[in-house]
Amino acid sequence: MCIVFVEYKIDAEHREAYVAWMRGMQASYPQVEWYEGTEQPGLFVEIWHGLSGEQYRAMREARRNRDDPQQVWQAWDAMIPWVPGGKDKIHIWQFEKVK
Repeated sequence: MCIVFVEYKIDAEHREAYVAWMRGMQASYPQVEWYEGTEQPGLFVEIWHGLSGEQYRAMREARRNRDDPQQVWQAWDAMIPWVPGGKDKIHIWQFEKVK
């Protein structure tokens, strides 16, 4: 079992639109938890549960590097204009429990 962290900054002027959009995304993706930095407002972290290694790699590629040929993660592209620096500033890591 693994978890996936997705971290990025949202410009202050887009925060309201982003939050409204993200609430809708949470309804479609119940496996994601969502947090904002208390000491760094505008810094957001998504914590994903239950993704396979293949799903993680597809998410990472689609959300950071290229288009999603299967369009599974394409809906997330809507947030790119709100992230200073675009896709290059979306950081994604997979973690496994220490055995």
